[in-house]
Amino acid sequence: MSVAALALVAPLASAALTDPSDPVPAPTDRVTDTSRLPSGWQKSGDRIVTYDGDATGLHVLVADAADAYRWHTAATLSEPGVDTDQWIGQTCVTGSGDRAVVVYAPRQAVNDQQGFQQGAFAAVVDLADGKVTKLPELVSLAYFNPGCGDGEQAVLTRPQGDDTELLTVDTARAKLVRQQTVAGQLTSAVPFGNEIAAAQGDAVVSVDAKGDTNTLAKTGGTPFRLVPDAHHGLAYQVPDGKQVQVRRVTSAGSDQLLGSGALGSLAVHGNGGRVFVTGRDAEEAVKHSALPRSWRTLDVPASAEVSTTGSLALTSVGNGTEAAGGRRTASDLAQPVGIDAVLPGSDSSVGFKVVPKAAAQGAEQSPALADGVHTDSVHMKSTADDDPATSTTDPDRACAVTRNDPKLQSLQPSTAQAEWATDLAVQGKLDVRRRSGWNGSELASYTPQGLFPSTPLKGGGRVPAQVMLGVLSQESNLLQASSRAAAGESSNFIQGGYYGNAGSVHTVNWAAADCGYGIAQVTSGMAKADTTYTAEQQQALTVDYAANIAAGLQILQDKWNQLYDRGLLVNGGDPKYLENWWLALWAYNSGLNLPSSTDASAPWGLGWFNNPANGLYPADRTMFLSSGYDDARTPNLWTYPERVLGWAAYSQQKTDPATGAAVRAFTVGEWPSGAPAAEPAHDTFCKPTVNDCDITKPRKVAGSSQPEGPCQRDDFKCWWHQPVNWTDCTATCGTEVLKYAAGDPEPKVAAPHPAACTSTLPANALIVDDVPNTVKFRVGSANPCAGKRNWTSRGTLTFTFGSAQQNGATVYPSKIDFHQLGAGFGGHFWLTHTRVPSYTDSVVTGTWTPDRKVVGSAEVMVHLPDHEANTPSATYRIDLGDGTVVEKTISQDTGGKNAWVSLGSYDFAGTPSVSLSSATADGTGDASIAWDALAFVPVRGK
Repeated sequence: MSVAALALVAPLASAALTDPSDPVPAPTDRVTDTSRLPSGWQKSGDRIVTYDGDATGLHVLVADAADAYRWHTAATLSEPGVDTDQWIGQTCVTGSGDRAVVVYAPRQAVNDQQGFQQGAFAAVVDLADGKVTKLPELVSLAYFNPGCGDGEQAVLTRPQGDDTELLTVDTARAKLVRQQTVAGQLTSAVPFGNEIAAAQGDAVVSVDAKGDTNTLAKTGGTPFRLVPDAHHGLAYQVPDGKQVQVRRVTSAGSDQLLGSGALGSLAVHGNGGRVFVTGRDAEEAVKHSALPRSWRTLDVPASAEVSTTGSLALTSVGNGTEAAGGRRTASDLAQPVGIDAVLPGSDSSVGFKVVPKAAAQGAEQSPALADGVHTDSVHMKSTADDDPATSTTDPDRACAVTRNDPKLQSLQPSTAQAEWATDLAVQGKLDVRRRSGWNGSELASYTPQGLFPSTPLKGGGRVPAQVMLGVLSQESNLLQASSRAAAGESSNFIQGGYYGNAGSVHTVNWAAADCGYGIAQVTSGMAKADTTYTAEQQQALTVDYAANIAAGLQILQDKWNQLYDRGLLVNGGDPKYLENWWLALWAYNSGLNLPSSTDASAPWGLGWFNNPANGLYPADRTMFLSSGYDDARTPNLWTYPERVLGWAAYSQQKTDPATGAAVRAFTVGEWPSGAPAAEPAHDTFCKPTVNDCDITKPRKVAGSSQPEGPCQRDDFKCWWHQPVNWTDCTATCGTEVLKYAAGDPEPKVAAPHPAACTSTLPANALIVDDVPNTVKFRVGSANPCAGKRNWTSRGTLTFTFGSAQQNGATVYPSKIDFHQLGAGFGGHFWLTHTRVPSYTDSVVTGTWTPDRKVVGSAEVMVHLPDHEANTPSATYRIDLGDGTVVEKTISQDTGGKNAWVSLGSYDFAGTPSVSLSSATADGTGDASIAWDALAFVPVRGK
């Protein structure tokens, strides 16, 4: 990574950030001073399990007291072909402590209601041997999923229409043993005896094997965090105004208040029948005389993660990239994780540094996707010159701009460039001139806001820069291109659901395609059949981050105006205050349900999914990021507007390579008394007379998969459609802080992987590049190879792509994990990941063929890029021109250098060719394999 540019990799959690001058020892993967551990630790059965995610997967991390809490990776969970900058999720541990149940998903799933509620994967992980068993159902990302009991069973939930589906897992057998649908919205489901306990409306209920419910306790509020104890009891919390109660109910229905405190100051945790009440004031808040024997209070932060016996509590876990854009490392290595912990009952704190390790079985495709997505696929005929079987592009696509066109690559911006474009765009001054052919495209000259002019806000004013920066952070982590590309490098655009594959590397479903493009994830106008934008506009917002920001700004402005027309204003409607964009952000994410033209009594407004009162989100959550960047591990605990305002107040992070310090990635807004003071209460958009929502009457809809909550409608159309006031913005609300003024030049960025522009081969080498000579390598308007290119490609690289028959059409799943990058020889190469040959639908084969015969002896040289090529098993099949074929297997790992590597010298007798397939005997979807340039170098004297 270039030291001249700010890296987009944030530091580790504080434990891993020890100052070299600090006398405190640097953190390691275990407790080195074991005198700080409780007596008898060598024989203790205490175990702590946590998780952290990056672009390589969700890492399940384990440490045992008997091993001085030495950390190791139990599993790393991901899905092949899913292009994401961060995997997120959560875990629970079974009563024995031997197994973990994990729910995991790509970060962007939280931006979509269906992805949030039915788009997460689930697995059982054996914590002893690391065996991963992925389960055949997709589930919810809600904070309470999964739920473990005091034994070896766990419960997973997901919405199913207006009902809730409960999936019981026998973790000892690692299989689903029961699926039952219960009417209404249930949350916080856990095994409880031979039944399931869950929250439903204003009650704790039990669910028997038939799906029938029985009320255990009426609570006067929505219960959450249910934890079974060892004596037929169930711990739970329930909000009571600005307070939270800690209660216990038994299987016989006896309910008892054990203590209370400020909302957010107490939490219940547990494992194996043990219950821990955490919080700095837990001892004073809870009646110890009333506590069952299996309960304990712990003087640790309420949000701490607690070990199985309560001997260790984690106060911070993170790798730093959760709030830093999560760009992949050059070799797809996992990010080191910093962990802060305390030893309850003492003043001791410890810090750990853990380097996660991947295991192949955690990357195998989930059986939840084995049968693909059973909706009708769109199939469009192609001409012979644009055959999807051989074209790198997708002629049969549903979205407007294709992937893998070398003339339509997206330039990855630095965070400074993203902030510059945003600041100028909100001022209506993003008029930088893009020259003809910008970034190697075939676009004519344009300006970003010439193509996408700023829309005046009704009522006056403009969008604050931090609101737009918050949107970009949440939509894409400030990425215009794939997370494989570093700042200053080009690749395919970052996209939401281009293939409609719902995470499967084996499914192409064009009918389900989500055509979100770039840093603002512009979706409207980006379907192939949509004529909202011209082809020029569609291509510009694909290749140019500034044009994409201008288009995203237009969409946000339109949402404001749409709401303004209907009187939906916040705190008087002055747009200069960041909180006053709450409803527009709500609409930006999930839209506005318009009033019926025929039924004046029909509900309309902003949907229930993003309402802060929705039981999908924990009742005691504080403002997103206000407690620290650990919140970015679990963005699914907050609504979309909450996340955007959190980014606006606290920014993403990056590392200043000059100092190694964590710094803000962009300028944050300014608040008179701190951002949390201006946040609305969770029940602000919950009024019985407005949207049939009543926080005092938690309700579970019979047969619904939605959690219990205050919505009083069976169809959950508790849609908000009124102006709202919750604060005096002149005293509390945030305002914009601009870093860049109109006319400021575009910041520069140095790509960390400069192209190999000049050939170092002999002048008579016959070079066949991976793209035609007509492809122009550009980084923005610059030509990095100007005056350096001393070669011409003399031949072609052609591909064949693995196919499958789905829904009566031939589709090409092998393209899902096929990528291009603007680096390597001449500024371009292709890559995918190796798979075993039996995955025929995932195999890609590339063949280099020169435009002339080669007669006599010649050495075959292949150029390997300095990153994204690391398979040890690249087997090249060399056709000598007379039908004779020889094979040569090499490692593509060059140690981070652009390099020409010899495949050997051979006697040729005609027009040769060299083929490379992604099918390898050791292919697991982890190792990358690349196609760059290839050359035939005549051997003298032979």
